[in-house]
Amino acid sequence: PIFSDTPATATDIKSAYPKIAEVEGWAEKIIQVSKRLKIADPGWLANVMYFETDYTLNPGNINNVGCGGLLKFCPDSSAKKIGKTVTELIAMDVLEQMQYVELYLSEYKGKYNTSADLYMAVYFPIAQGGGPHFSIYNWYLKHMGEAVASNFLNANNGIKTAGDYQKFADRHARLPTVLGTEKEDTSSVVLY
Repeated sequence: PIFSDTPATATDIKSAYPKIAEVEGWAEKIIQVSKRLKIADPGWLANVMYFETDYTLNPGNINNVGCGGLLKFCPDSSAKKIGKTVTELIAMDVLEQMQYVELYLSEYKGKYNTSADLYMAVYFPIAQGGGPHFSIYNWYLKHMGEAVASNFLNANNGIKTAGDYQKFADRHARLPTVLGTEKEDTSSVVLY
């Protein structure tokens, strides 16, 4: 983790992510969306969009299973949830797509106290707020069976828990991932 005592500013975001600086108003939009959603540090939102676009920050980026956009919206889940198709989303410019980033993340407004809270809201919403020990692999095993759990594990570089994803994401972050005011919570161990 990278620690900071203060949340990222638009200037910090532009410095860390030159692609964001290239689009007038994008860094400021990240700050506004973060404030409205009560994300403790707007830098976390910039970081997660960077990861989800496969380190390109290209709103038109699409992966091999048909998920695309700034949060890697998927056709049968996140895109459907916000009433758009992946095709519609990837055709939008970043500022327009940010409206749908906000809409998607609004379900957990006020619950983004750590970077992991935000990561899980995007990566595996069932785990949002479940802490680092939430086992995504065991959830798949219990609810979808061994074949699906194994496919998940293989497709996601061996990530088994929310904490595994956080470590992976933190290694790629260009902005701080932990506010110095955070206290690490090890009390919530959720095993599914």
